[in-house]
Amino acid sequence: MRTKHLTALLAILTGATAHAEPIVTVYGTIDAGARYASGLGLSATSSPSPTPGQTASLASGVDRSGRFGVAGNEVLGDGYKAVFALETELYANTGSIDPNLGAAKDTAAALANKVFERQSFVGLAGPFGQLLVGRQQSVLRDIIDDIDAVGGRFSSFNPNLQYTALNSSGLVASAATFYGTGNPGNDSMMRQDNAIKYIAQSGPVTSTLLYSSAGVVGSFASGSSAEAALKYSQGPMLLAAAYQNMNNDNVTLKLEAYTLGGRYALTSWQFAANYGSNTAQRTPSIRIKTGIYSFGATYAATPALALTLGYYHVNRAWTDAFKPDANLARMISFAEYKFSKRTLAFAEIDFNKWGGDVTQFQNGAANKTLATGFTLGLDHTF
Repeated sequence: MRTKHLTALLAILTGATAHAEPIVTVYGTIDAGARYASGLGLSATSSPSPTPGQTASLASGVDRSGRFGVAGNEVLGDGYKAVFALETELYANTGSIDPNLGAAKDTAAALANKVFERQSFVGLAGPFGQLLVGRQQSVLRDIIDDIDAVGGRFSSFNPNLQYTALNSSGLVASAATFYGTGNPGNDSMMRQDNAIKYIAQSGPVTSTLLYSSAGVVGSFASGSSAEAALKYSQGPMLLAAAYQNMNNDNVTLKLEAYTLGGRYALTSWQFAANYGSNTAQRTPSIRIKTGIYSFGATYAATPALALTLGYYHVNRAWTDAFKPDANLARMISFAEYKFSKRTLAFAEIDFNKWGGDVTQFQNGAANKTLATGFTLGLDHTF
């Protein structure tokens, strides 16, 4: 009898110890394809930039952004866990974590490059929700894939990722006009350093708060970002909204941005639409306002084949016509064939039309009014 009791006790203790062991997961996405473009060039990343010529090259991150990450958690008991994540970019066409290698290298961005640029945080999860600290996605980036016309694909070329989530907004003229604590070298405000994020869930509602600061002595507001998001998801419907308010380093310039939209599933179809807006002070008296509309649909033709089509329209205007207005119409389509849950082949086609001051969306580059692109590639998630 004693032997049975000892055996049972040992099993309980062993099980408890095993349950408390940290769980660490290595994950990532490798995406690469052959791309041809007319009136669009290819930088060292997958992001096309306007040029009058024709280009054929390899591109990475068209279907999904390449990434490599390590995430984990440890059960602490009483419903609490310690959590962490370290995640970096991964460009299959160059084998680099730095998108600014090769032609058109951006020196300032290279100097600002981070090993774990996508996210680097540690936190605590429990009955209260999640409290995370470190470099993290903005709340706009947190929700944009759910309401984007093409589900967040082609992030470096997708107007919702570029302009709504402020990944390459074209709003920054110099370090003095950079807002928040993202990457001043490449105009990205989609992720923030020194961020404290709180996530709470109550039934179908998820709410998120984020605050980050540049750590300037004597000024919490310098380079700060105050953000909030709300998401409702139940059954076939998802609705989401997010708001950000950011300062530059000396608190003389401000940027406000928001988006709201939703997604609805109907049998083999999914429909998505959103509106995004941001207003940035280039100087205390000159503002740039950008509005982004998008809508799209995905049709699951078979369990393996999905077809997606999205349309975007972007308008940009300056205070008192300081610069001419600009607009961009972009259509992006995808056909994806899944070989398995982790591996798929894709074909992408995009059509682009610029109007007004066509240089504004591409940092002064001249381009054709009409441009097209085509990509054929593979995507593997591990």
